[in-house]
Amino acid sequence: MRILHLDSGPAWRGGQQQLHHLMGGLRRQGIQQFLAARRGGPLATRAAELEVPVQGLSLSSEWDLVSLAGLARLVGRFRPHLIHAHDSRTLGLAVWLKTFGWRGEVVAARRVAFSIRGNPWWKFKYARQTSRVIAVSRYVRELLIREGLDPQRVEVVYDGVDTGRALPERRFGRRRRLGFADAEFLIGCVGHLTPEKGHAFLIRGFSEILKTHPDSRLAVVGEGPLRAGLELLIRELGLSDRVVLTGFVSDLDDLLPGFDLLVHPSLAEGLGSVLLQAMSHQVPLCASRTGGIPEAVIDGETGFLFSPGDPEALARSVLRARSNPDRARRQAERAFARVQSDFSVERMVAETFRVYSELLNS
Repeated sequence: MRILHLDSGPAWRGGQQQLHHLMGGLRRQGIQQFLAARRGGPLATRAAELEVPVQGLSLSSEWDLVSLAGLARLVGRFRPHLIHAHDSRTLGLAVWLKTFGWRGEVVAARRVAFSIRGNPWWKFKYARQTSRVIAVSRYVRELLIREGLDPQRVEVVYDGVDTGRALPERRFGRRRRLGFADAEFLIGCVGHLTPEKGHAFLIRGFSEILKTHPDSRLAVVGEGPLRAGLELLIRELGLSDRVVLTGFVSDLDDLLPGFDLLVHPSLAEGLGSVLLQAMSHQVPLCASRTGGIPEAVIDGETGFLFSPGDPEALARSVLRARSNPDRARRQAERAFARVQSDFSVERMVAETFRVYSELLNS
């Protein structure tokens, strides 16, 4: 079995982390793989750690003819049985390859909770030329089916997290380096600084939390186009001494154990891989009740959920966790057990490999 992975992500986000896990797991099974990724991006660099060969391309759009030509040459050399496109942009390029005569199978990953109909040729890409779509959650699968995809061609494979990387002994090291005292209650948020991640609602809700819990601090981890706007909001609310925008952090497994609570305020989310990482470190959770998040975080059992886009509901959820620390800790312990049973890297790799095998053997 020869698998060609395509990923155009310019940054290291949840999708790139999952592809890295997948390539590592498949390599341990002896599966031949090749990765075509954004030239100079972090995924291309980290794939070298796995000894997976990499072709760097611009992959700027699904109409990128230079990248398409490069992929055509790569397909001619590597002769993959299957192309796994890990985003919509590279799916478009894979579909062009199939249209122009390549006879292998195309698998598409779908991680986001957005409509596929925004692309004018969605039906050609997803319904006609793609053999299987791997959805990151039941929510995403149901959305795809409602939009017209054949249920028999849409599979759910949850993200996987490496529970062996829990490092509780580093709890205070990174937070001290970021300037947070051990005695402060540190709330963390991790995500690309884009509108759908809901950071503005978190910052507004945090200003309410400070009224009753002035020992709270907030660390917003990530980069993105909204950074300047969030910095302005922080200044307007007088929170500059309480909120820190850390920028991109490469090793979340080093940082997450230092959080007393993780808050995930997304307005739209396929699943939320950072929630799974936090669960693997037994960090208590508050998250918005949207998209696939309730499939990962069970309200009252493995975390607290709140209505998306509502700063007051967010603040109430955080205050529930703060006022019930023993309950929050028990929830975090149950969340860790659930990650081990339902969201392991091994399970993700095995279920993805099953999709490949069934497709190629049918």
